[in-house]
Amino acid sequence: MIFGIGNSARQDDGLAWAFLDELSKQNKFKGKLHYRYQLNIEDAETVSNAEQVIFVDAFAGKQTESCVFEECKLNGEITYTTHALEPEAIMALCKNVYNVNPKAYVLKIKGKAWELGEELSSEAKKNLNEAINLVSEFI
Repeated sequence: MIFGIGNSARQDDGLAWAFLDELSKQNKFKGKLHYRYQLNIEDAETVSNAEQVIFVDAFAGKQTESCVFEECKLNGEITYTTHALEPEAIMALCKNVYNVNPKAYVLKIKGKAWELGEELSSEAKKNLNEAINLVSEFI
């Protein structure tokens, strides 16, 4: 299964949803696609039923690569006082609550524009294509 985390109404924050849309169009991925504004505690139950999961999100930091695909590590920190969780916390919940540890990965796609609007920036579109190519080889 793949979780796309973001908001398509905030320009490049919609990269993950655009990623899921493109996978769906290509019809190459046979697993489940989940669109999320943010990850929540309840997502740990969904993930507990998977053999493998990929979390996709836009990235705004100083990353020089167009996208980064890496294994999702358990961070051991589970914060119940927040309604938004990081993929590592979802995986920790999976292990601690459901006693399962599916193989998990995080795909970060570099974005540039974050204002209100549904159009991805030209840089984000290029990075999206590179991310699709990278993960298509993996899946």
